[in-house]
Amino acid sequence: MVALFGMRSGQPGPQNTKEAASADNEAAVRAVVLHWQQSWENFDASVLQGDYTDDADWLNAFGVRIKGGAKIVEFVSRVVKRSNVQGRQTTWEEPVVRLVRPDVAVAYRDYKTVGHKTFDGTEMPLRTTHATWFLIKESGKWRITSQVISDDNAAAAPAVK
Repeated sequence: MVALFGMRSGQPGPQNTKEAASADNEAAVRAVVLHWQQSWENFDASVLQGDYTDDADWLNAFGVRIKGGAKIVEFVSRVVKRSNVQGRQTTWEEPVVRLVRPDVAVAYRDYKTVGHKTFDGTEMPLRTTHATWFLIKESGKWRITSQVISDDNAAAAPAVK
């Protein structure tokens, strides 16, 4: 009877502890995902340091494929400094996080960008971008093991009947 009373009175029991750990993990994953936005808003990818595993895979919407966390951060550091992205404006949707297991998560986020230019200065049409992150928890820290970034291509989409 005492055990039942303790659980009903809001005392942390196994379920509450599990829910708290889940909420903490979701918040930690969300923080890593938000680093992507911060790097673009501040034109500084240093916030991504340590976010990727050593063997992470990365693919962007332009077909650039990179392997290795340090190489990914190095590439993004160069890209966010380019003049053709400095004048763009991005509207970010909230990230969605799903804990697949206590040590595996997937997150995705959509965003729209205007003002992104090609290297010759031509402004690109509105970009509707989708980013997906696969994260693993190693030694208590959430890190990205794979990231895929894609854009809508409305011109290539079949007409809906």
